Formats: sequence, C-alpha cells, structure tokens
Amino acid sequence: MNKPATRPAVIGIPQPATPHGRWLLVARVSWIVLTLLVLVANVVMLPRFYTQLLSPCQPGPLCFSIQLTSHDVSLLHQLGLSLNFLAIYQIVLNIFSILICCGLAALIFLRRSADRMALFCAFMLVLFGVVALTSILQDTLAPISPAWYALYSILDILGQSSFIIFFFLFPSGRFVPRWTRWIVPLCIAYWIYQVFFDSIFKQHQGISPSNMVFFALLLCAVGAQIYRYRHVSSLKERQQTKWVVYGFAIGIIGFVLLIIIGNTLIPASQVQSGIMQTFVADTGFAAFLLLIPISIAVAILRSQLYDIDVVINRTLVYGSLTGILGALYAGLIIGLESLAGLITGQGSQPVALVVSTLVIYALFRPLQRRIQAVIDRRFYRRKYDARKTLAAFNTTLRNEVDLNELRQHLLGVVEETMQPAHVSLWLRQPSHRDTSTTNL
Repeated sequence: MNKPATRPAVIGIPQPATPHGRWLLVARVSWIVLTLLVLVANVVMLPRFYTQLLSPCQPGPLCFSIQLTSHDVSLLHQLGLSLNFLAIYQIVLNIFSILICCGLAALIFLRRSADRMALFCAFMLVLFGVVALTSILQDTLAPISPAWYALYSILDILGQSSFIIFFFLFPSGRFVPRWTRWIVPLCIAYWIYQVFFDSIFKQHQGISPSNMVFFALLLCAVGAQIYRYRHVSSLKERQQTKWVVYGFAIGIIGFVLLIIIGNTLIPASQVQSGIMQTFVADTGFAAFLLLIPISIAVAILRSQLYDIDVVINRTLVYGSLTGILGALYAGLIIGLESLAGLITGQGSQPVALVVSTLVIYALFRPLQRRIQAVIDRRFYRRKYDARKTLAAFNTTLRNEVDLNELRQHLLGVVEETMQPAHVSLWLRQPSHRDTSTTNL
C-alpha cells in the first residue's frame, strides 16, 4: 500500500505549531463563550443605549462621546431631522460593525480554528471589533456598576492589545524577529495605563505622553512586517501580507481623507457637534476602517483565489485617474465659468458643464494608458520589462528563419523574464519518416 503523500517542510523556516487535543478544545470553547458573552451583553444593553441617545445632556464628564447637547438638538431640528432618527442611525452603525466583525470571526473559526494564527485572529476580531470599536458597552456599563465596567475595561485592554500583537504574529503565527515577543507585555501595560489612568493624568497635566508609546508600537509592528516579508515569508505568506496591508492602507487613507474633506466643507462651529461626528466620522469609520478586518479574513481564508497584485495595480491606476480627472473637471468648470463671465458678463453653467464633460471623456482613455504605463514602470518593473521582452521576441519569431539565431533569442528571453539558475534547450532530431517523401 502506498503511503500518503506529505508536504515537505521548508528548510530553515520553522513550521507553525497548531493547537490540538485538549488545548484545541479549550480554545474553541473559550471563543464560543467569549463571543456569546459580548453579543448577549450588547443585546441586553441596546435598549439602555437607545434611551441614553434620546437624552440630551450638558457638556461635561457625564456626557459620553456621541450623546447630544441642547445645541446639537436645535441644530438637528434645523436640518429637518428628529432625535429618534439620529439614535436609530447610530445604533444601526454599531450593529453593522458588530455583525461584520463577528461574522468574519465565526467564518474563520468554523473553517480554520485548528490553525493557531487563524484562531488568534478569531479572538482578535471579537475582542477588538465588538468590544473596542463599538460604543454600546462602553457608554452603558459605566453607570450600572463599577464591576461590570471593570469587566468591559479588561476586554477592551485585551482587544486593543491583540490588534497590535496580531501584526507581530501574522501570517505564520510566530514572533519574527524573535525579540518582538518582549513587546507583548509592553503593549498590554500601555493599554492598561490608557484605559485606567490616562484620563487622570490628562486632568492634571493636559498632555498625555502615551501617544509617543502608541506610535512607537505601530512603528515596531510595521518594521516587523517589513522584515518578515523581505527575509522570512514564503510566497503564500507574502500574498497574505499584501492583502492585509492593502486593506489597512485603503481603510486608513479613506478615513483620513473623509475627515479632511469633512473639516474643510463643514463649518468650524459644527465640527465638534455630535451630529457631524455621527454622520461623518462614524459613517466613515464603518465605510473604511472595517476594510481592515475584511482584508484580514480574505488573507487567512481565500488569499490564493485572488491575485492581490492585480487588485493593487487597479487601485493605484483608477484611484490616481479619479483624483486627476476630478481635479481637472472642477478646474475646467471654474475656469470656463470665469471666462464666460469675463466675456459675456454673466455665467454660462450649462455650457461649462458640457465642455468639461466632453474634455474629461476625451482624456479618459489616453490618461488611463499613461498612468498604467507609469505605475507599471515604477512599481511593477520586472513584470513590465518581461512583457516588453516577450513582445519583442514575438516580433523576432515572425521574422527570424535561422534556427540557431532563434534558439539564442529564446534562451535569452527565458533567462531575462524568468531568471532561472540554469537554462538548457534540446532540439529533437527529425526522424527518417519526417524527412522522407512519399511518392504518389
């Protein structure tokens, strides 16, 4: 009987250990209990959260972050909206975030819970996505009992810490470099200080030094991922890293741009309003920052089904194209409106819109090809050079008739595009039957 084939281990890279037996059962049961605990707590606290949203308060320490003041209520009525609508909108955003994070965590748990990294990710998504990122438990447990709020604070510390630690472990489940394991207690200590003591020191000093520690932790996490990607990761692990970095970059950049645009367009007197925080900051949070857990789930579950390089390439091309054409479109409209005003003494908005639209339509394809070529040369130089080499060889193949010259061209193309350690080419000698002619 033939033995089942086994996948060879990569020499020099330790294979990630997986929990098994009793430890795997304990970990799975712990995840189920934790998930049920936070979900039930959110459901139980939801009516209280809704009641607090409907109760305006005066600015002060007793108001939580999204509770409206009397000024916000009057501004809400001026916009033609009700307080009930805003409360339901805020609850829907929280529930949406909870369902996304719990759904992704459950999917990872059901399909990959035997893998240590995937199991840690399932815990992280529940703790960070359901406890740390949403405000239902944070704003309702404190007035009930210090014990319940202490339990929430412990879960919050675990969630915030696990999110940072995730980048020191992903994608292999091991600390690379090995010294990064000593950052774990520092990370936990930082979030203990942040949750329990930072507000006390802020009242006396006005400035908290903890921000420096937070940015140092982020830089260490980024540095560890860069080192792992360049020196340790396999091809599959590099694809997983690209997915996570892609989602993280799109989420952060989109959220920051949304905040910048909101601060630019919204009057300064309304920036600090709870209404603007709900409709701009919280909506942007749900739209962009949730891309991070989604990309993590894709990297763990289905990273081999999609070519992330193609996704990144298309994002760079069409993102740049949209920004350039958008700025050009706005500039054309403003310029043509000003020119029409100088010539005729009055604006000509329909003509400016039509002309600007036609110009953008005419520039779309040429500008897209130009941006595509620039990005290929700048970020995908090896693939770009290989494509040009193959195109040149295709032309040579149609024109070359000498077999020896064609063989040299073929070997040169293979060596330049694939860069193998050794290249050999064997040509089969024609048989007697191939060279003989048949007399009719």
